[in-house]
Amino acid sequence: MAPHRAISPDNCPMCRRIFAALEDRQKADPEAPITTEDLGSLVGLKKRATQNHLAHLFQRGRIDADRRTPIPGIPAVAQPQLPGAVEWARRVVESDPVFAPDPTCAKCLVALAGFGWRGQIDPAELAAAAGVSVRSIERHRPHLVEWDYVRFRIATVPTEGTGKFKGRKPSRFELMSGFYARPLTDEERAHVPARAAQIIDRVRWYVGVSPEERFNAETAVGFVLRAGWPEEAILKALDASEDRHAFNPNGYLHKLLGKLRGQRYLIPAQESVTGEGYRRLAECSVCRNVTWTTAPASHRVLCGGGTCLEAGSDHDTRDVRPLHRSA
Repeated sequence: MAPHRAISPDNCPMCRRIFAALEDRQKADPEAPITTEDLGSLVGLKKRATQNHLAHLFQRGRIDADRRTPIPGIPAVAQPQLPGAVEWARRVVESDPVFAPDPTCAKCLVALAGFGWRGQIDPAELAAAAGVSVRSIERHRPHLVEWDYVRFRIATVPTEGTGKFKGRKPSRFELMSGFYARPLTDEERAHVPARAAQIIDRVRWYVGVSPEERFNAETAVGFVLRAGWPEEAILKALDASEDRHAFNPNGYLHKLLGKLRGQRYLIPAQESVTGEGYRRLAECSVCRNVTWTTAPASHRVLCGGGTCLEAGSDHDTRDVRPLHRSA
């Protein structure tokens, strides 16, 4: 077969099939993880061949750095050789002396960054990308966690209807900056009560509580704010955009906040480099529809739906509250 660099992904039938599979996945459930093996099985390719076609699609600017997000249209220029995450990893390796005596850790970080700011990867896939053994990955990966350059989270496979788990998926990861947010100053602490009240207002499922419970919830959120946690990170921990029914809203809120209390906020690498945080759900500032965004919390979010397109101007929606399901 002709080398990939000599042909366009639009002329390669397997590239087209992989791109179509990624588009179908993006439309159906963009948050659902998919491994290279699973993607290969959808198009009839083995893992190594699927990796080669994914690399070609990325080099030609057809998919994002996570190798899972299709980019619509045909870009005028190809993706740069070093996407943002890899550039960041290379700078870290070159500037941080801890990597000097440990070149394997440096390889692991740069290889991991090649999959994007965050994603899902198994040790074998990372080992292949880094050019080392799986045993080396298992030995050196904890070093990156200890140095606060990456966080891993186990992804389990639940058994439907039993509440138990039947296995694990590849671990989810997120690249971290190595720096923690500072606690608030005395001047900034004066605004904490108002900020805490606004955060509680945005937690959709927190309804049907007494004034005393509401005050206790705002106090609990205030402790986390004073420790330096940003509002969007707190809202993510509280599943704020989920329209769910909580049997005991106050107890559920304190249980979720318990994961943050006493912990410092480790700044994600993408947030420190680009100013953009993780992909989050936010309310449209015009129609209040929920939409995905990576914009900083201070930015105005528009969903681009029919109401927004027809509005043409801002509407005062301060008194409009989303409906809550009762079951």
